[in-house]
Amino acid sequence: MKIAIYKDTFVNNRGADIAVKNLAAGLSERGHAVTLFCKPQFKEKVHGDYDVIISTGTNEIIDLAKVDGLPPVIQQFHTDPAYPFRHWIKRWRRNREIKKALRKASAFQVLCETHADRLQKLLGGVNDCRIRVIGNWSAFEGCEYAAEEDQKVVICPGAINKDKNQVLLVDSFAGIASEFPGWQVHIYGKGKPKDEAALSRRIKYHKLEGRVLLKGYADLTEAYSKCAFVAFPSKTEGFGMVILDAAMFAKPTLMIQNWIGCGEVVRPGDFAVGLKRLMSDANYRRFLGEGSRDHCRECYLRATLLDKWEHVLSFWASPVA
Repeated sequence: MKIAIYKDTFVNNRGADIAVKNLAAGLSERGHAVTLFCKPQFKEKVHGDYDVIISTGTNEIIDLAKVDGLPPVIQQFHTDPAYPFRHWIKRWRRNREIKKALRKASAFQVLCETHADRLQKLLGGVNDCRIRVIGNWSAFEGCEYAAEEDQKVVICPGAINKDKNQVLLVDSFAGIASEFPGWQVHIYGKGKPKDEAALSRRIKYHKLEGRVLLKGYADLTEAYSKCAFVAFPSKTEGFGMVILDAAMFAKPTLMIQNWIGCGEVVRPGDFAVGLKRLMSDANYRRFLGEGSRDHCRECYLRATLLDKWEHVLSFWASPVA
């Protein structure tokens, strides 16, 4: 098949961007002619000879909906389909435009059954056959669990910003750091200068310099392999690639339950309870990590998920002339 994938912009190490690149690479490896283009190439590339187009977000479907004569468009969701509509009053014109554009898509890919239900409620009357649940896969699939003794390090990968909520992790660790003198927290990722500065100030406020380290961008293979576990205090996530990545190394992830809404009300003391439980018990960490690894290897295998993508794309692809 000749497949176009439209992503308006890419940001280094953002989960949605990684998922799009993984999909493009996987389909290309299977022999499909894949064209991946961004906003600056839109006018030049959108009218190419494609069997099907994948729209990777709400900005993208708005752009595509304005163009006539396109092949079938498959809308990809990287988060809860209702998430872009959370500011309904403030952004009602934009939200109305998104809904109108979404109705022009031929089919939809969502990450889980809950998202499928929410999309049904959002658009109303969408035939079930137009919605397919296909999860993401980890770029670390096939990595072997490092059996040597874990380091006393908690890692937190992700862009530094308010939604990823690293401040909660710092505040929580501050409350128990004296009980675990040999432990460190390593935060991987970058953010806007003001967000990084605010996080640095929080670390200094708690006098945790040397205990909580901002590591920037790095190859996470070694970090996942050697850490004790992952802390992921994000307020909201569509899928949580960090959880899947950690599972490939049999490492458990401490996160906020149910995400949407919950991340606004969790207190440092609540999160610290989870930190303390995992930091205190290596056997418990191993039990959770190995269970997570086995589940994710069964449900989120790259080959299986690519099979599902190929089925959806071939079903909707324009017939070859």
